[in-house]
Amino acid sequence: MNRHIETLLHGVALATLLLIATQAPAAQTCARNSACVDTRSFSATVSDFRTSKQNNVRVLTATVQFQNKTSKPLMLGYVRDSGIAIDDQGNRFVVPQSNGVRGIGEITGNSFESKFTLQPGESSNARLEFIWGPGDSVIGTTYEMDLAIREIEATGPDQFRLGAEHSLHFNNVSEPGAAAAATTNDPCAGATGCYNAGPFVAEVQQLSASSMEGGARHQTLTLSIRFRNTGTQPIILAYKPGTSAAIDNLGNRYYYGRASTHDGSVKGIGYVQSGSADPQFALAPGQSRNAQFSVTRFEAARKQLGTSYSYDVVITELEVLPSQQLRTLREDSLSFPNLTAGTYAATTGGAAINGAPSGVTPNAASIETTATKVIDLFNKLKKH
Repeated sequence: MNRHIETLLHGVALATLLLIATQAPAAQTCARNSACVDTRSFSATVSDFRTSKQNNVRVLTATVQFQNKTSKPLMLGYVRDSGIAIDDQGNRFVVPQSNGVRGIGEITGNSFESKFTLQPGESSNARLEFIWGPGDSVIGTTYEMDLAIREIEATGPDQFRLGAEHSLHFNNVSEPGAAAAATTNDPCAGATGCYNAGPFVAEVQQLSASSMEGGARHQTLTLSIRFRNTGTQPIILAYKPGTSAAIDNLGNRYYYGRASTHDGSVKGIGYVQSGSADPQFALAPGQSRNAQFSVTRFEAARKQLGTSYSYDVVITELEVLPSQQLRTLREDSLSFPNLTAGTYAATTGGAAINGAPSGVTPNAASIETTATKVIDLFNKLKKH
């Protein structure tokens, strides 16, 4: 071989090796945001952060937005007992094992829930609550937050295994929290009272604050929320009991009801819980429907009332299997910060309720097929 050609080939090979060895890491979406962490497969951003109190317990509520940075579906889970927050006074907050995690499945040892899946480029939220009994201790104002998130890999139809684990650390987190990572083609466009869940959009239509049981002993917030199917396939949504809650600007908490009592606070949408699901809330592409959610602050007359609110709720996407059984496809932790009492204008186009928005014409056969399937399934479930 000509020596000049051989030398040239060696040079090309060396340059190729150097290029491979020094190739750029995965795209960074967090920039200099200390409330955001980049991994090779996803970014995680603290999109909302609130402090509140319940009796002698201090509660931190963090909404974390995860965005898939890969070109394939990504399934994630929260590693139980990994959530820790420490304030600038050295106080330590932990995520309790019961009801401390919403919107994302938990991983315990080799057991896991495969219900938090993001399509390429898709974002979705998870909600974590950290608690601490402060007593008379001085409470801080900024926090460092740590949690572990693990990937769940599909190995076949309905078969999965645990993949890479990521330790996430967030610096200088404080109220009202960092802005969520930008999402392309977001129909909400940052509007107050609007949440884009991907296959559907939820918009607060109205929020009212009222007193109950005479003498203003308790205060109740009632929200009318419109859900619109923004995808191309029919969807079935349901409410997860015990997840409806709000925090006002003074740190007071509002609940679906008293602890350990039956949750009957939601109207217009079915409930889903262990062993049962109500599939009545089905939406064809472009279709909208409303549901009503109520939360109460007990013994409100003893304390000052807030004037703005942050509301959170978990909505479950259901799937009808060929066997006509229902299963949870995904849980969405919806977060609506900075709400005030009043009526909100629709921001995502079309105002038709229980029908298609203007400019959208759902496939009639698709609507009829979906409705028939859901009604038949609902009747079967009621018989059992």
